[in-house]
Amino acid sequence: MTTVAPILSPDEVASFVATLSDWPNSEVFYENYALAVSPFTTFYFAYEPANHVEASLRLVDVHETFEKLVGETYRIGTHPESERPHPYGSKRLPDRRVWARKTPLNKQFVFNVSDEENPLSSPATAGYFWRSSTWDERSNIDHSSVQLYFRWQWWLDHQKEWRDFVLQTADLLNADQAYSGFAIANPLDIGARYEVATWERALAHHFYGLDIDFPFGMSKDLQEGIRPPTWGFLLSNRWRSKLGLSREQIRKALDDPQIRVEECASGQWIELGDQPSLCPVAEGVPPLQVRLNHLLRPIRVPKLELVGLGQWDGDPNERFGQADTKRWLARFDTDGDWPSSDLRRPATPPEPRLHCTALQPCPKAGFWFTPAQAGSRRFFKAGELLPDIGGDYGATIWQLDENQDPPRL
Repeated sequence: MTTVAPILSPDEVASFVATLSDWPNSEVFYENYALAVSPFTTFYFAYEPANHVEASLRLVDVHETFEKLVGETYRIGTHPESERPHPYGSKRLPDRRVWARKTPLNKQFVFNVSDEENPLSSPATAGYFWRSSTWDERSNIDHSSVQLYFRWQWWLDHQKEWRDFVLQTADLLNADQAYSGFAIANPLDIGARYEVATWERALAHHFYGLDIDFPFGMSKDLQEGIRPPTWGFLLSNRWRSKLGLSREQIRKALDDPQIRVEECASGQWIELGDQPSLCPVAEGVPPLQVRLNHLLRPIRVPKLELVGLGQWDGDPNERFGQADTKRWLARFDTDGDWPSSDLRRPATPPEPRLHCTALQPCPKAGFWFTPAQAGSRRFFKAGELLPDIGGDYGATIWQLDENQDPPRL
């Protein structure tokens, strides 16, 4: 790792862009680390100082639920006090619930779990849990957060379970904001943000839908406003009130068959399309993101820390400065100019997705799925009868998956 020489070349960027266009959950390798674009879900929340122990315990609840949900075996866990990594399950890692109860209000409660042993590399599945400290015993100086990474194939196979988890967690934490989509997965070692931020700046030029999610640097700024959602987003009751709109008015403003709005106690969970997308710049400015951004623009954060480590004169690696950050935040505005005026154009309307009712011959060979059953994605030959799932969902409608890549292990 270096900060005195370029860490990526134009050819490396072009190669990684092509790889991500084929499969959005991909890695770029260096001699002693690897960085990956990954699906993520992050919750930002505040807590009443008097309830700081309860807030810490809820982080443990979320961790345990997520661990069961993804079924992954973590390799690394960090100590809640020293933050040092140890093998997951080691006796050197104390009981998290005990530690949650003993951590005082003026000390942060933080622990991380990861399936990646190299702290400089992006994890495939991980959870970073942080209850911020409150020095004045009256207010949250920073948002607390839960940041989760998981495999793209896992999400494709478990969408309903994931969505149920998101809604339950948003209510459990009384989340102020939550985001889900694609971002570079932050390694366990915060020092790796230099390399991550360099790649973020390079890839953002090619993908509107690449989010930048760095709670350690963003938690304070996000108390002042929301960042433009790239796919899944929680419009919490607090921020909806600042818009001066009711839940029904939000639904009417987003009335579109491609936009999903789920109600929960903490707010409204909004999804733009069937699944997250990196939204390549070459395909045009994505219209669903433009529509939601127009609604949320009055509550957009005025500034946001994207980098995490400072930029200095003579730095050979381009990262986000204040001017570029402002343009990036406005990339879904109709008058935006990110990544450049020459490259921006309206998106080409997508072709309608091929549908077919159960018990009818499959009209086209390929991978199909049905919303009637989680993990239903499978390959059918042309002419093969599509099965009826049954149950209380209603008629079983199969859809040809936009992604025709075979499952990745």
